[in-house]
Parts: sequence; structure tokens; C-alpha cells
Amino acid sequence: MVKHKKSILDSGLRLVTQNMPHSESVSIFISIKAGSRDETRDEFGVAHFSEHMLFKGTKDRPSPLLVTSPIESTGGMLNASTGYESTTYWCKIPKNDFSIGIEILLDMIQNSLLKEDDIDSERGVIIEEIKSIEDYPDSKAALNLDKLMWGNNALGRDIAGSMQSVANITQETISSFIKNFYLPTNTVVSIAGNIDHDTLIQSVDQSLLIHPLTGYQPKFSSIKVVQNSVRLDIEERDIEQIHIHIGYPGVSRNHPDRYSLDILDVILGDGMSSRLFQEIRERLGLVYDIESGITHLQDVGDFRITLAVDKNKYIDAIKAVLIEVENLKTKLEDSEVVRAKRILKGRMGLRMDDSQAVAAWNAQQELFNKRIVSESVIRKHIDEHDISTLQKAASQYLDISKLNIAIVGDIESKEPILNSIAHL
Repeated sequence: MVKHKKSILDSGLRLVTQNMPHSESVSIFISIKAGSRDETRDEFGVAHFSEHMLFKGTKDRPSPLLVTSPIESTGGMLNASTGYESTTYWCKIPKNDFSIGIEILLDMIQNSLLKEDDIDSERGVIIEEIKSIEDYPDSKAALNLDKLMWGNNALGRDIAGSMQSVANITQETISSFIKNFYLPTNTVVSIAGNIDHDTLIQSVDQSLLIHPLTGYQPKFSSIKVVQNSVRLDIEERDIEQIHIHIGYPGVSRNHPDRYSLDILDVILGDGMSSRLFQEIRERLGLVYDIESGITHLQDVGDFRITLAVDKNKYIDAIKAVLIEVENLKTKLEDSEVVRAKRILKGRMGLRMDDSQAVAAWNAQQELFNKRIVSESVIRKHIDEHDISTLQKAASQYLDISKLNIAIVGDIESKEPILNSIAHL
């Protein structure tokens, strides 16, 4: 695969491209270092609200249909997402229609109308989005685990905000957030597909307005994790299944132990060949689905396990899961370590076939690291870990004293759960 190319425009915006000569698609990602962790206490949800508003129309495209239809009419896709630390607008479009995609995305970023009527209308949409979490016990358990693990900060609340905070967001709030954070110096345009870097420099540069190079960019407060005992949250509901989310504090995106936890995640609960799937589903028959996952942010991360189980069998399931976690500390085999490394490295190769995956990877790497780590370097990091380093990481980060469990279901008492944990 051809190496990516990078240019920094006069405005400070970073343009990263990766040529994929055999790709029929071009994917364009515009990632901005602005997320829910950048909000002040009086504007919870404004990052997400701002993302929604950029789809409502611009001066030249004064309706949502005029924004979305030109891209979708080609067979392409247009979407966006807001996270804790960034907001990304993206499209995937046939290569011959690339100019339509880049023109619309840049127009959205710079020229959104932010009309009062549209804001009031979209406010109702977002409030319904927030309400929907209450109807999905798995989503509610995930949100409750966030609150349990991270407490009273951005990581402990819904990225969309609350119904009350969204009700208080005004046109001025949104406009101010965009003005402060949607800056060229805070933005990466990442493009992957059958494209030419030098041609794109001219295309992007000519389409961008002149923005100020500085703005008020408050820094979020880094989180220091202090936990010495099990935390348990139960939300009682009269439903058939018990929805369980288990979490441990993890490490940041650049922490030297991140690859140890990535490998442990694959071994424990990533896929149908993982320990959790084979033991909890295939052997014990307790669940339909179970998985683990991992997140790395700028200063912290987490390691999670999710499952849903019959309300009469949840104690057995929790005990079985925690036993598998404990086994990572003493019972690893060379064969499964080799397999996990192969999976991680294999996925990198598969990702390189998809323009969307390549553009997304390059955007996030450049946005937070100001460089893009090559596949060969990542492979080297993965290969550096053996059973002893993995067991050391498991003992350090998956310690029972750092355990967090959020449950939504028909449970009245915490005592049976705490007792089962105490006897592990």
C-alpha cells in the first residue's frame, strides 16, 4: 500500500491523503478536535447539537435535502459522529463524484445557517434521541457504567447531554462553540481512494474560507483514576433479562501498555473464538451474546465486558465472567497469544482494502498524534508482548479492586453479587 501524504495549508489545516489506485470509492473525513470533553458545565450536549445543525442547510444549500441528496443520489453515504474528544463529518462516494463530496462537506463546515427555527426543531429530535436510551436496557447499562466509572465529568454523562441541558442550548451557544473549536488548526481533512494529493491541495485550499488561526480552546481536565474497591450500580426494571456491563479503567491511546490490553481483549472476548464466548455461551449456555471491548482516549481508557442473561442465572454468569478475567493473570497459552496477535495484525491488513476505514484511521491518528503510525511499527509493538507482559498487564489493570459493574434488570439487592465477588 502506498504511504500516505500530508500537507499543512497556510490556514493551518492538515490534509492527509492515501492513494488507493484500485478503489472505486473515495472517502472523505473531516475530523475536528472538539467533543463533549470540551464543553463547559453550562453547555452539555452542544458538541453533539452542533453536529446535527450542520446538516440543516447552508447559504447555497438552504435545506437538509439539498445537503444530503447530491451525495446519496450517487449511491454515496454522508454522516457524522460526535465523541468525547472529536467530531467527524464524512462521506463515501464513487470516485468520479469526488468533487461533490468534498464541496458539500467543506460547505457544511464553514457555512451552516444555524437558523433559530431549525435549532428549535432539532432540539426535539435530540431530546427524543436521549429518551430512546431509556427504552433500551443495554444502552442504559452502558451509560450507567460510564457514570459509575468516571463520575461527574464528561466521560460520565451522555455525549448528547440531558433533556434539561439540551433545552437550554441556544443559537448563541452553538455558534460560539463552532467559532471557538471549528478552526483550521484544529482540523484534519483525511481522504482515501483513487485520488491525487497535489490536485486535492488546490481543491481544498480554494474551497476554504480564511479563518483565524487562534481561538479560545479550553483544555479539558485530565482524569486521575483512584479506585480501591468494587463499585456496583443496579437499576431495577421488570424485564426478562439482566443486562450487565462490566468495566475496568484502562490506558490512554499512547500508553505503552495499550497493546497488552488490546491483545488481552482479543483473547478474552473479541469474537466467537474468544474465551468468554466459548465458556459462557458455548459451554455453559448462559447467554446469546457476550463480548469485550476496549477504548483508548487522550489520558484514560477502559476495558469492558457486556452481556445479557436470564434473571435467574445472572449470579452464575457474573462469576463465570470474572473467573475468566482472573484466568488471564495466570493461565495464558502461547497458542492463543499467537492467535490474538495474528488477529490484530490481520485486521490492519483488511482495513487497508476499504477507503472509509483508511480515511478514518488516518484522520484520528493525525488529529491526536500529529503523525500517522505505519503498519510496520504497530506490528512491531504487538509482537513485543509475550505471556509475561500480558499477565503483568492483566494483574495491574484487571484487578478486582478496580472492578465496576452496572446492571439493569429485575434485581432488588446488591448483596448476592457482592458475596459472589468476595468468594472469587
